[in-house]
Amino acid sequence: MSILQGWHRGERLVRQKLGYDKIPSTAYLYTSIQGDMPEQHSTFYSTRLPFLPACTLGPDGRPWGSILAGKDGDLAFISHPRYNTLTMEAKLWDGEPFLQNAKNHEEDVMLIAGIGVELSTRRRNKFAGYITKLKIEGGIANIELFVNEAIGNCPKYITLRELTPHPNTSPVVVNDKKDLAKEERLSEEAIQLILESDTVFFGTSYVASKQEEQAYPSHVGMNHRGGRPGFIRVKPSDGRTVILPDYSGNRIMTSLGNVEATPLASLTFISFVTGDILYLTGKARNVYGDEARSIMPLQDTFTEVFVTGYVHVRDAFPARQRPGYTIQPSPYSPPIRLLTEENPQSKIFSTSEQPKALLVSIKIHSPTLATFEWEVPTPVHIRPGQAAILGFMPLLGSRQYQYMAPQKPSAVNDDFIRTWTVSSAHEGEGGTRRFALTMREKPGGTVTGALFTIARRLAQLKPEALVDSSVLGLRVDLVGISGDFVLPTPAASGSRTSPSLLWVAGGIGITPFLSMLAALSNKKTVSRRRSPSCYRLANRRSCFCSSAIRSNQANVRVPRSRFTS
Repeated sequence: MSILQGWHRGERLVRQKLGYDKIPSTAYLYTSIQGDMPEQHSTFYSTRLPFLPACTLGPDGRPWGSILAGKDGDLAFISHPRYNTLTMEAKLWDGEPFLQNAKNHEEDVMLIAGIGVELSTRRRNKFAGYITKLKIEGGIANIELFVNEAIGNCPKYITLRELTPHPNTSPVVVNDKKDLAKEERLSEEAIQLILESDTVFFGTSYVASKQEEQAYPSHVGMNHRGGRPGFIRVKPSDGRTVILPDYSGNRIMTSLGNVEATPLASLTFISFVTGDILYLTGKARNVYGDEARSIMPLQDTFTEVFVTGYVHVRDAFPARQRPGYTIQPSPYSPPIRLLTEENPQSKIFSTSEQPKALLVSIKIHSPTLATFEWEVPTPVHIRPGQAAILGFMPLLGSRQYQYMAPQKPSAVNDDFIRTWTVSSAHEGEGGTRRFALTMREKPGGTVTGALFTIARRLAQLKPEALVDSSVLGLRVDLVGISGDFVLPTPAASGSRTSPSLLWVAGGIGITPFLSMLAALSNKKTVSRRRSPSCYRLANRRSCFCSSAIRSNQANVRVPRSRFTS
């Protein structure tokens, strides 16, 4: 039976901002949160976990994440003695926020939330409640807690890894800055740990007013967020604002709802290889829609945490990733999104400003390789080597929500936005209205599959439409132009003469060079210098360079003898 009486004010806000309040099937999702801890959960906590990420509140009300683990890094440091009760004997090290937070709550109720993640199976359950007994002595915390909220979670976004006990740790506090000064930044080591992480534990709190506390009592929450390494970004401009993208989930939105009501959050990172732990806390806000996309292009929703305090402890985690084990990223994790300030050469259009790109021609090079040319109403600036970002919802329709998609996990977060390097050259100051994209069909690909199906049908039934495809009226959205891998200029290289360039590419990776070669061929002056070195990297018969270059829009002709294929 659910303990909750409905959505609290923060959850109502986030539901309104995301439009979930208009979806009847989501109206009672809060009933998924039970007031009783299922036996399956209690067995899971007490037999399957070498560590438990937990959230508690500090003296000033800021949430801090903690990593509670047995002293030897073994399983079964948690016990389930009776109904809705968990006990644990956890090792605490210098710098662990639980130490300070426990002292702050010696005279009142200490709220706690935890999430158990079995990394080797992707099983995940979480709880919230309060501590009923606590004794800390000799670096060991004996904790008894009562669970009054329990819910199971899906396996999405969890990276598979195997852990082994590592009891011989030597924890060292590298940074203990629980209150950062106004101009302070995170250390470079801390930022690097964030950027290399595929896992973070996300702590939040809900502080109820007097009028709300009967219906919606105060509580804390602990959640897991996962993705590809680098999915969490740090703003280079201040070195302390952390951007945590929000991916498609169960739509209960407890974490984002807590942030809406109480704009604070914690982020806790573990290096499963070195045992380092990074604890962050700070001011938090959720960012949506156009504002979100202006900060992190192509990302519709994220949580921004302005770090106000952090602790970095080296060699603290009493378990390690098994040596020689190859981690397995979640197939549900979408591509990494960089911040706008990390990629200043990119141009991302707002939703209302996106030009419509009309398909005007198709050139088929092989059964799985073709060039598609597009035309937009007004000129766009594309430097040789840059990429075009296209949105295919006008062709494929809107994405339908899926909680899980075992047959094709990538479909859960598929926004039908794709990026390809532009293979035609455009260096004029006035920009261009036409650009070409040379692409390879991806087996099972939603977008390339649709485009190549169109190309093959036209080749069979109406080949003249390959030359003039505008008769199809096929339009997609030009989301933006991106990329800093561009043709160097003499000014950029600090020289008045053209720089020497060594180009290495394989397969479809040659497409940026098609654009660059075309741009070079259009220059009025051409260097006659011979290359000082020539390296043969692959068999000439495996190269499609010559035919692909002859087919691009600039009509470049490059003799085969110029390539070391």
